[in-house]
Amino acid sequence: MLRVVLVVALLINLIACSSTPEWKGVYTIDKADLSASSLEVPPDLTEPNVGSGLNIPNIGSTSSTYSAYANTDYKGKKITPANPEGVKVVRDGAMQWLEINTTAEKVWPQLKAFFTKVGFEVKREDKQLGVMETNWLENRFSLPTNWFSKLLSKITSTGIRDKYRARLEKTDKPGVTRVFITHHGLKERAAEEISAITTWWEIRPSDPELEAEMYQRFLIFRDIRKSDAIKLVSKSAETERTKIIEQDETKVLQVAEGFARTWRRVGIALDRIGLFIEDRDRSNGVYYLKITEGFKEKIKEDKGWFASLFSGSTVKLKERYLLSVANENGKMIISISETTGAKADARFVEQLLSDLKTYLD
Repeated sequence: MLRVVLVVALLINLIACSSTPEWKGVYTIDKADLSASSLEVPPDLTEPNVGSGLNIPNIGSTSSTYSAYANTDYKGKKITPANPEGVKVVRDGAMQWLEINTTAEKVWPQLKAFFTKVGFEVKREDKQLGVMETNWLENRFSLPTNWFSKLLSKITSTGIRDKYRARLEKTDKPGVTRVFITHHGLKERAAEEISAITTWWEIRPSDPELEAEMYQRFLIFRDIRKSDAIKLVSKSAETERTKIIEQDETKVLQVAEGFARTWRRVGIALDRIGLFIEDRDRSNGVYYLKITEGFKEKIKEDKGWFASLFSGSTVKLKERYLLSVANENGKMIISISETTGAKADARFVEQLLSDLKTYLD
């Protein structure tokens, strides 16, 4: 009997190993071709009625659009030549984004249809800010994709969930749109208690490889050959260029780069971290931030159970903060404050600057 069990277990293991997912992000069990031509787009997505909905609202006393905040002269650390489909990839350190020779009004429904095709639902849309966010889905990459795994799909789980945020920016060049895609992840944790097992979800770091993969899949969706899409998008090497220093009795992040480059990279980093940018004022170097529930949970998790025994270690978060990017002697200083100008909680500042440093190095 034992031999039979061992043989069956071996067969199951061989079956499971006989098929590996094509992509690292697997959100649908039955994968289909990701070409745009094979997708039946609903009529209401072909001619979106967005008008000037992708323009940034007024900030202060000035009237501005996306182009007012875009660093239109910045060429990036490396730019791939535009392919026949009018797409190029701009790389800057560990970050990259697409520049597409298409208006934002046309890219918007394409992105929405693309996320739907991959398996996501678009749960949040803000055309004023050019932001689109998906729901959370289980990433089934670590599960085999053959017939046997499909039989067990309802009782198996990877304990990994992902969602994506896409952001569009117009440029000074007519009909050219920047596309930023950022990944957010959750990981399931479990602890055995006296009478039961308790499970909960923790935030896991943003994955640049999943972001690169989504860029590739979006390009394939737009009828670019898969081999060309993979060549266009790659994970770029990281170079340390930042350090956290003490200034005026609070911590700030010093960045050895120019303002334009730092400004753009901070915006992408904030998307990755999970904070919501309510507004931005490029002329004064200010981001208006809103704290999300996900970031609140991250603060609690990073604090640890031992520190939580002491009431003095509690982080008292406000709903909104200001992030400033200022030029001091040729280096950029990133600082965090409350909306009143008062110093923000020291632990919150340290956490946020540490996260920013990870993505800006």
